Amino acid sequence: MIRRSYLALGIAIGASGCLEFSDQDVYLGALRLENTGETNRSVDIRVQKDGEQVHETTVDISGMEADGNVLSTEFVACAWPNDEPGEFEIAARLTDDDSWEETTADDADGDDSCQMVFLRIEETGTLWFNWDDCERYEAERPDTVCGYGTE
Repeated sequence: MIRRSYLALGIAIGASGCLEFSDQDVYLGALRLENTGETNRSVDIRVQKDGEQVHETTVDISGMEADGNVLSTEFVACAWPNDEPGEFEIAARLTDDDSWEETTADDADGDDSCQMVFLRIEETGTLWFNWDDCERYEAERPDTVCGYGTE
């Protein structure tokens, strides 16, 4: 009986440690759309910070050129508050769809406090997100990263 109590306590402590890190506060350094298909698309985007909606927009993005060598990209204007890090959640859908795809800062794998979000639109209309550290983009193309921490 004592062994089971210790085992249960160990599982509870282990799980509580995992849950403790589930809310990742970051700066949202950029939101980039990528269209891998030849079809022009219109995408509705919502940005929440700490549970409050802070930005909503619709972005039109052209399709790739017929030769398929040039990926069509658009950056969403940095219109969200970025003076303090927060729990960001991004939701997107093709304008004609009813269902939203969502991602949160918890999905970020990097360790930079500034994170960029990439929203890829496949030819089939499937949406998927990827998070990446801002560091290398700040060095290579600083104009693509939103100001943060000083606003």
